[in-house]
Amino acid sequence: MSDYHPVDAATRVEIEQLIAEMLYRLDHNRADTTWELYTEDGVSAGPLGDMDREAMKAWGARRAQQTDIVSRHFIGGIRLVRDGEEVDGTVQYLTFRDTNEPPTQPASVGEFRERYRKVDGQWRFARREIVPIFGGQAAAAHAARLAGREGPAQ
Repeated sequence: MSDYHPVDAATRVEIEQLIAEMLYRLDHNRADTTWELYTEDGVSAGPLGDMDREAMKAWGARRAQQTDIVSRHFIGGIRLVRDGEEVDGTVQYLTFRDTNEPPTQPASVGEFRERYRKVDGQWRFARREIVPIFGGQAAAAHAARLAGREGPAQ
């Protein structure tokens, strides 16, 4: 437990609000604004590949136009550990997507491995990695669909 330096309650609430805002925007056709939740040097990694803020803007603009895709993210088991002025987080997730068959079963189950940094008094994602544990093929097919490359139906 030597790396276990939990954050205070106020920091936890602020970071959980950041995470909830990210998922709300993804689930409510506002992906074109998710880049705003990252630091200037923020990076997103995962089935969509590595993206800096400019790549996130382009991806988000395309994703926001795909209003026929309905998704919902559920999270839990949030572990936040202070590392100097930044915080490392592990967030367990379930993603449901109407393109998954059947849509009532999770399209993906995994972890968000995140790093947060406070900028101008607000916590932001410095890094956000999507790590599917179960349903990785469905996540890859979804990423391909979003990129305009058809993958196998999952």
